[in-house]
Amino acid sequence: MTGGRRALGIAALTLAVQNGIVMAFAVLYLPLVTEFAAPRRDVAGVQSVALLLGGFTGPLVGWGLDRLGPRRFFPACAVVAACGLVLASRAGSLGALTLTYGVLGGLGLSGLGSQANMTVAALWYPRARGQAIALVDLGTGLGAFAFIPLAQTLVALVDWRGVLLVWAALLLAVIAPANLLQRLPGPAPAAAAPAAAVPTEPAGWTLARAARTAAFWNLVASRGLSAMAFPLMNVHMVAFAIGAGVEPAQAAAALGSVSLVSLGGRLCTGWLADRIGRAQTLSITYASAVGGIACLAALGWQGWRGWLLGYVLLYGVAQGSSGIVASARTADIFAGPTFATIYGWMSLAVGPGEAIGAWAGGAIYDATGSYLGGFGFVALALVLGAATMWRVRQPAGST
Repeated sequence: MTGGRRALGIAALTLAVQNGIVMAFAVLYLPLVTEFAAPRRDVAGVQSVALLLGGFTGPLVGWGLDRLGPRRFFPACAVVAACGLVLASRAGSLGALTLTYGVLGGLGLSGLGSQANMTVAALWYPRARGQAIALVDLGTGLGAFAFIPLAQTLVALVDWRGVLLVWAALLLAVIAPANLLQRLPGPAPAAAAPAAAVPTEPAGWTLARAARTAAFWNLVASRGLSAMAFPLMNVHMVAFAIGAGVEPAQAAAALGSVSLVSLGGRLCTGWLADRIGRAQTLSITYASAVGGIACLAALGWQGWRGWLLGYVLLYGVAQGSSGIVASARTADIFAGPTFATIYGWMSLAVGPGEAIGAWAGGAIYDATGSYLGGFGFVALALVLGAATMWRVRQPAGST
């Protein structure tokens, strides 16, 4: 399916740049703390605003994708995000940075994120949703792997303001033009295989009908809980490693390596999700993440750099698993003409969860002088997120 392969490629490219920009904030974090002489929780709050907006705009993203189509929706979001980053590069205060990077940039980046691109993947390949979503999500890992060390290099050359201008240029020169070729699959032609050969999908799903099911709210809860965990680690891991005696460049390289390891983890997650089940797969990946976090805590206690490698391997395998499993499970139940809208409203839980996680890491550090309490917070959120996914059941009468 040529159209499907092109759609997945463009979606992966879009996610690579979008997530690379979001993840690279971890490299800008300490320079921003220094420049604005602000508490860490306040600087982390800038990222929290962007993540929170990403969740709150979930219904708008779903509605826009359903109504405008990807050829108009994605380029428009790229332009909005680029404008926010350009204005942020001129910010003279933390408040101005919050309005430009956090609000305007966050608004544009939210439309280029996982929700919309995984929707494209899920609708193109109904027979292998887990694997199609995982292939698109490879862009997420590749972007972080490339952008984090690139940001570390650029900060030394052109400071954080120049980095934001480079990101804006990539959005305008690469992402906006590429998505002019993006599209969703059309209706099946009359000569297509009989309906019995296609996986059964209930007709008539609407947002109101979906919201009356327990499956909808269990998926919301699982996504919200899981969303608290990974952003906390991604925003604060570099600062923790530097505090544990790791050189800044090595700490940034470790965070980038997490994303590199996640490439294989994402493929395995998609493959497993299609074969052993969604909840089973999520439990395995989250257990690996908790093991990786334990390794990072041991680094702080003992200082042995081998623990950092353990974190990269165990945590990296789990990076990205939440979105892959949740997207596939949601499409299993609610796929149809209004899927993007339903998934968008469900994503309302993600933004608050991510914002809480990013902010909580800084707040716990400010209160205790340590990130260990934050690591415990992450482990608890992952356990509860996996447990809630086990409660998701096909609604009665939907198959």
